[in-house]
Amino acid sequence: MDELSQKQKGGDNSTNIQAGRDATFINIAKSDEKDFGRIDEIFKSVIKSLGSSETQPDKEHINLSKKIGINFKDEEECRRVQEYFKYAYTKIALIEKRIQEEDSEVQNDLHGHLFQRYNSLKDRGLNNLQILEELFSQFIIPNKKDNAEYTNLIRAFILFFFDDCTIFEKTESEK
Repeated sequence: MDELSQKQKGGDNSTNIQAGRDATFINIAKSDEKDFGRIDEIFKSVIKSLGSSETQPDKEHINLSKKIGINFKDEEECRRVQEYFKYAYTKIALIEKRIQEEDSEVQNDLHGHLFQRYNSLKDRGLNNLQILEELFSQFIIPNKKDNAEYTNLIRAFILFFFDDCTIFEKTESEK
């Protein structure tokens, strides 16, 4: 590491020792910005395919262990859904932030659209894990299906709606 990356000279010949930390922060910010751009692309794709709105969003976050246990009875299915949440966890907060930036009508449209898609799959007789994985597949942008970052963001997008109770069965405290 050269001295300029450790210490940077200011215009008045002062030394900025925090420049290395600043560079790290800038890299993290750029990564979040890149994810936010991908989230915008996903939102544009979903919003473009929206039908009518049907439900109001539930803003409370729920106890995921209980909700996962109610919706996925098999131990292996529970473990798989917990893993999906584990890998998408940091992205879910970005999804939530992005949704909150939309006006209430677009938010309602998103919730209604996911609710309709979920019920359509449920009506076909799919089990809950099949429904969840089918939702992941339905919302991926076709030319991004092999891109790990996009597929994880899509999982975060769908899991956000699971977490906020738009889709799947609710716990007693959510009813």
